[in-house]
Amino acid sequence: MRKSIYILIVGWIASHFIWLSVVGTSSDLAHLGNSFFTTGGALISSVMLVSAIRKHVSRRFTRRLFLLLLLGNGSLVVGEFGQLFLNLQRAERFGPFDWIDFVFSLQIIFYLVAFFYFLYNRRAQINLRFFLFDELIILIVAGAISWHYMITPYLEDAGTFDIEALLLIRYPLGDLLFLGGMIILFFGVMKRGNSASLLLILLGFHLQLLADLLYIVLYRGSFPISAMWLDPIWLATTLTVGGAAILFDADERLTDFRLNRRVLDWIRLITPYIFLLILFITMARQAVSLNGLTIGLMIATPLLISRQLRIVMDNQRLRENLEAKVEERTAALEQALEEMEHIAYHDALTNLPNRYLFARLFKEELRRAATHQRLAALYFIDVDHFKQINDTYGHQMGDQLIIDLASRLEKRLPHNTVISRQGGDEFVVLLFDVKESQEIDECGEQLIELFERPFILQDTPVFMTASIGCAIYPTHATSRTKLIEQADLAMYEAKRRGKNQFFVQVD
Repeated sequence: MRKSIYILIVGWIASHFIWLSVVGTSSDLAHLGNSFFTTGGALISSVMLVSAIRKHVSRRFTRRLFLLLLLGNGSLVVGEFGQLFLNLQRAERFGPFDWIDFVFSLQIIFYLVAFFYFLYNRRAQINLRFFLFDELIILIVAGAISWHYMITPYLEDAGTFDIEALLLIRYPLGDLLFLGGMIILFFGVMKRGNSASLLLILLGFHLQLLADLLYIVLYRGSFPISAMWLDPIWLATTLTVGGAAILFDADERLTDFRLNRRVLDWIRLITPYIFLLILFITMARQAVSLNGLTIGLMIATPLLISRQLRIVMDNQRLRENLEAKVEERTAALEQALEEMEHIAYHDALTNLPNRYLFARLFKEELRRAATHQRLAALYFIDVDHFKQINDTYGHQMGDQLIIDLASRLEKRLPHNTVISRQGGDEFVVLLFDVKESQEIDECGEQLIELFERPFILQDTPVFMTASIGCAIYPTHATSRTKLIEQADLAMYEAKRRGKNQFFVQVD
């Protein structure tokens, strides 16, 4: 999906450039083809936004955001159709700021409204104060340079701030707001998800900023180059907005993002200082005279910026180290809590569920058996003459016998069993999800067969037996307590009958 979107955007823009290269920019056919590519690209982007709106129909915030972007694209489509109509009618525009310019201006207005809507609804997730000063530096420097080299010369020639001046600066000012805002959004939420979508929009608005600046240069410099060559670059912004909407994930799940986040963080840190250095160099070029003071200032300012940048990088490194230690401690604490929880619900010797965990699992399985009308069987296992093992071989060998028995139970019994050590030499086995009573007898026989092979204690084979009692749900009891009592009585009955046997309570 993502690859197809990228191919569509790049392919459409490349085709637009190829058309202009082959046909040129002066003929009626060139204007017609240019309108086709521009309008068609805006329609493609609008279709992407409509698809994204339908995809997130239950998400009110996401739907409204894409609707605002769709209105921006619609303004571009209307403006292009109006321009095409005038071209076909060979009619002239109605002045420096006519209705077509107004419609084109609505595109950036709707985009700005969408941006502020996004920012307002995500204000709790974005630490604006962390990025605010950096972005203010970028905006102030870019705005100052734009005003000095573009707006001031025009005002000096025109002598007043008229509607044409407003027309000239409306796009650069909007682009600067977009650029700063998208940088805030991208670096503010990229660790949550949707990094690809935000990066795509950021790239698109960089292209729009480039196209608008080039337009002003062509407008002020009277270069023999048609502004039609800028239309594919303007169109790139519209297409990237639609593509980002298609790739947007409303759940904001973390996704694989291939760009190195450390590199992106360093770019964010360095960028304001680069802009500040550009402003300083620009001011230095305007110096009236070159003397000791200006030379000293030109040397000291870059050094001061380098020193400040070094401090910021050191602080960034310290913060990363601190975050790494916090994450390490948090992971260790989580692991310790998991181990404590495991110890609380498992037998220390056999690692089987203890009586507390078994009681909870037992209750859940009985409820499931009642819901699906299945049988369940509870087996009580008591190792015969276990005390003699402790007296003869010692408690350490007795523990080893218990461990070996637990291992046999886990390996030989079917998967639909829960095994628990209740303490000492007593084990319980719950057979759940039983469809036929034959399975209960087969499981009891398997339990007896576990004791046919000898246990090896101190390189000596020792044969053991067990008394096993069984109670069946719901035949013998329907409650957990009564079922345990019945299985316990059945186990003592097996002992009374001579041990080394499996006994099921009579119905």
